[in-house]
Amino acid sequence: MAAWAKVDVGFFRHPQIVALRPIQQVGYLAMILYAQEYETDGAVPDEALRVCGVSPADVKAIHDAGLLTVSGSTWHIDGFQRKQVASADLNRKRQQARENRKRSGNDPERKRNASANDPE
Repeated sequence: MAAWAKVDVGFFRHPQIVALRPIQQVGYLAMILYAQEYETDGAVPDEALRVCGVSPADVKAIHDAGLLTVSGSTWHIDGFQRKQVASADLNRKRQQARENRKRSGNDPERKRNASANDPE
């Protein structure tokens, strides 16, 4: 799971966001955070809308504002990967960090296995 998402400081002043009601603005932001947290590359399934505080009427308004597209029962945040890190890139960075820890001898997994094999 990603631990952060990028949000522009002018987010709430963007014309497409200003056109929404405040509850819809926050709901859209929650959708962005959901997609980044679960590394869905901007996809938000219908089942997640309630968790994001987005009603069917709200998601329609967000869609009509040009911020979402829909495919079946999944909403896609327009331009998501222009601001957020793609899940494949996050996984690549994690793998690189694991390899760097192993090379430096600071591998928590190796230490955990070594301590499990130590006699008490």
